[in-house]
Amino acid sequence: MLELPVAVGRHAVAVHLIDWQAEAGSRDEMGRPVSGALPDFVVLINPAPPGQGTFRTAPTTFEAPNG
Repeated sequence: MLELPVAVGRHAVAVHLIDWQAEAGSRDEMGRPVSGALPDFVVLINPAPPGQGTFRTAPTTFEAPNG
């Protein structure tokens, strides 16, 4: 687990899912990720801009694909 300090205050957070398996050379012959494989996701944390209104409060903000 990785922990990073964040300044006190409101923040805007974006999580980007990464399809690391699509990257050439990301898996070994057994299908496991190699040491240099991309992460599963990237998290961006920035101070909220002045005047930022209400943030989303639901963990799911889009329709999940079927299948």
